[in-house]
Order: sequence, then C-alpha cells, then structure tokens
Amino acid sequence: MMKRTISVILLLCVLLSCAAISGFSAAAADGTADYGLPQNCKDGNILHCFDWTLSQIKQELPNIAEAGFTSVQTSPLQAHNGNAKWYWLYQPNGFTIGNELGSYDDLKALCAEADKYGIKIIVDVVANHVAGSNSGTWASSVESSLRKTEYFHNLGPKTNDNDRFEVTHKNIGMPDLNSEHIDVQNMVYAMLERYKAAGVDGIRWDAAKHISLPSEDCAFWSKMAQIDLFQYGEILNNPAGSSTSVNNALMTEYAQYIGVTDSVYSTDLFNAVKSGTSLKSQGNWNKYGVAADRIVYWGESHDTFANNANEGGFTKNVDQNIVDKVYAVLGSRAGSQALYFSRPPQKNKESITYGTKGSTHFTSKEIAAVNRFHNAMIGTEEKYIYNGGCYSVLRSRGAVLVSKSSDLDVSVNNSNSLVPAGTYIDEVTGNTFTVTDTKIKGHIGTTGIAVIYTDEPVVDPTESDVRLLGDADGSGEVDAIDVAVIMRFDAQIPVSIDVDSIMNGDVNNDKETDVIDATLIQRYILTMPTDYGIGMPIIG
Repeated sequence: MMKRTISVILLLCVLLSCAAISGFSAAAADGTADYGLPQNCKDGNILHCFDWTLSQIKQELPNIAEAGFTSVQTSPLQAHNGNAKWYWLYQPNGFTIGNELGSYDDLKALCAEADKYGIKIIVDVVANHVAGSNSGTWASSVESSLRKTEYFHNLGPKTNDNDRFEVTHKNIGMPDLNSEHIDVQNMVYAMLERYKAAGVDGIRWDAAKHISLPSEDCAFWSKMAQIDLFQYGEILNNPAGSSTSVNNALMTEYAQYIGVTDSVYSTDLFNAVKSGTSLKSQGNWNKYGVAADRIVYWGESHDTFANNANEGGFTKNVDQNIVDKVYAVLGSRAGSQALYFSRPPQKNKESITYGTKGSTHFTSKEIAAVNRFHNAMIGTEEKYIYNGGCYSVLRSRGAVLVSKSSDLDVSVNNSNSLVPAGTYIDEVTGNTFTVTDTKIKGHIGTTGIAVIYTDEPVVDPTESDVRLLGDADGSGEVDAIDVAVIMRFDAQIPVSIDVDSIMNGDVNNDKETDVIDATLIQRYILTMPTDYGIGMPIIG
C-alpha cells in the first residue's frame, strides 16, 4: 500500500515538473483528442475518400480519426477540362494543382487540420498520360509547357497487354507521356515538391505499371523516390505478360522505389469470401519477395466499383458487408496496409460525379475495430489460417475472425498457441470469447466479423531473464517509480540502481534515458496511446 501511495505522489510531482517541457499530453495543444494513430503512413490503413471535396474530407476528420484510419487518400487534384464525371479527374491537363475538389490553399488547410488528429494525407497523382485521344492527339486544354512531341512516346494505342514495351510506351486511351525524358521527370518532381510543401504525406501513383523501371532505361521511379514522401503505385493484375519470373522481377523492382498494390490477391480473396469458400493462399506478391510493408490491399477500389462490369467493375452490386469482410481480413494483416473505399451514392459509371460525398459506413464498429486492432498490433507476430468456417488473423495479443456465415458460434484453432489464453471481449458485439492454448471460441455477430485483443503485454513467466521496456528500476512492472528514476538519472542525481536496468527506460530507442522517455512512460501509465511497445518484454 505504501509503494502505491508513493507512486501516486511521485507521478503527480513528475507530471507537474515535466508538463512544461515534454510536449506530450492527453490532447493536442488545440484540445484535439489523441487517437493513437501510427506516426507513419506505412503502418496504418487508408480511407479512400473517392471524389470527395477537400472541405468534405476536412469536416469528417474527427470521425475518420475515431475510426482508426491513419491516412486519407484523395482523388486527383490536377487541373482538367472535362465535365463532372469522375473519370475526367484521371485525364489531367498537366501538373498544375487545383481543381473542382479544392484549391492548393484548400489542400494546405486540409493538411494542417489533419495534422491535429494525427491523420496523413495521400494524394492520387496521374503522371503517365494527359488528356487527349487514344491516337495521341492532345486535348486543347493540355498545358502549353507540355506541348512538345519529345515529351510523348507517340507510338499509338496499346493493343497487347502481354507486351511489356506496349504497356509502358503506348497509349491507354490518352497520349502517353515519355517518362524517360528528364524534363517530364522534373515537372512531375516539382509537383511532388509542391505537394510536400502543402503538407501532403504521401502519393498514390495512378497507372504505375505503365511507367518503366530503371532496368528498362527509365529513371522516373528512382528520381521520385528521392523525395521524402510515402509512395505507392497502382499495379493492376500483372506488370505485363504471363511469365511468372518476369512479373516477379518487375514487381520486386517496383518495390525498391514505391509500395505496390496487390490486386491479384485482393480479387482472389474477394471472390472466395463472396462465394463462402476458403482461400488457402496467404498473398500473392509477398510470396515472391515483396516485403509486407510495401504492399497495399483492398476489399474494393474505385476501379472495381466505378467502372462498368466489362471494365472490371465487379464489386458495385455486391453487398457492403462482403467487402467489409474482405477488408477485415486484409486490414488486420501484419506489415501491409489495406485501403477502404468510400462508395459513392451512384453505381452507374456515367452517373458517378466528383464533388459528391460518399458513404460514411467506414465509421461502423466493425471497420473501426479492425483499424484499431491493426494499430495496436504493430510489430507483433502473425498467423493467418482458414479453419472452422472462418478466416482467422491471429496475432500475439489477439485475433480477427471473419466467418462465411453470420450470427453463429465458432471454434477455430489457436495455431501455435499464438493468441494468449484468457477471456476476451469482441470489440464489435461485446460478446465474450474464450481462448485456450488450442482453441478460440465465441459467438460472431451479424456482421460476421469479430475482433478480440488486449493492449497489455504478454510475458512468459517461464523465462529466466524477463525485462520490460520502461521498467527502469527492475521491479517487474512499469509504474511511477520508473518515471522518477529516469528523471533523477537525467538530472544526474544519484540513484541506487544499476545503469543496465535504467537503460530499460530508453523506450524510444535513442540510446539515451531522458525526460522524453519519462513522459512516454507517463502516457503508458495513464493508458494513453504510445507507439513504442512500453511494457513489452525484452528477453535476453
């Protein structure tokens, strides 16, 4: 009892002494709540606000943060000269920023507001082509600075999807830019610099597979990788051809410079979930050497929804719950990201217009629970299985279960006893799940999605040398005493604790135990989010 009393007193004293210098609090300086979102785009899931205006996104930021999305992806913001149909946004005049979705100043305002919530902004960029015809004729609206024949490949329409040269050098409905030309590269790079200056955090590259790689004598991607922005590219199906070895080599090279989409696996999983069958495969490009943190999945994309059926629009007439189940599997995987698509109110390609706010179903309990699980499980082990009629993503502190049916009792294998035994509460329904070394049992609700996990560290009591990150006094727990020890150590006041133990308090791994570490531990004690694994075991 005495130790607890001392701990509370010390914590209050340290909180007061650190408040002026720490920069950490339960809320941002403007009162905005801390939603515990990952600090980097690559560590969290993406909400695609397809066709939304920038002001509509800005108004929705509190709900987006509450739903656990790390990033928001906008539609293209380049100037164009078409009507209000969505696909005109993918036919730009060039590389000038600002269109009906918002101006450059609107973008800066959105980025500044998003920063208050810890949300990152990703902008869709079209750099493979400009407005015009499939024959290569420029639209009259194309910027004068681009009207040079040497800036285009000028080789006519693509006719063979299996020919890599045609894929990268011929028109896909519009004049194909000569991405090998240094002037074109410089113009695109200058646009990226303006985006970064506005506060943008990431870029989604449209039609990325149609732009050549360094091994194909094109320096476009190696140049774009020089700017400090999160970047991933749209790679639909295969880069080109039917050769597995060629496709794998191309994807591996793309991933050296940008993240890549895995539309092959996303589609396979969608079809399996829709039909109620199992998909034993655990991915596509990751099997061939592309790192998980370079892959973006989706349950649905703007291509699969907004296009006509004969153009790949195969999800638009499927119930949202099927898409949500696919997202629940992909959005809970280790390392990789998943994109959640905000469906527009219309389904017909010609009726979908930009500037119309889409569905806010992303705020549902099941989607928010998946995102929070993803955020809480960063850095933890994964086991992905199909068992007992469920897709199960097991992590070392919990699991996401997706059943082919809904509102039923389930019993699935706890593979390798990965999920710690205990009683868990489903974040979606509030139902109780029981986990043993071999089984996970409970009742999945009407969504067919259950999310169970704990934020507490899992320590194996049989380990002979277990230390906890943040336990500076070696007591076996992280508490206010550790904060006081670190503060005394930082102030060079003698403490009767060995330095090796004190170094357990270096929670941000900057090789120093100081006031920043103490403040982060304060947040942990007060159950405020941190990204540093405080309280996790250090074995050895």
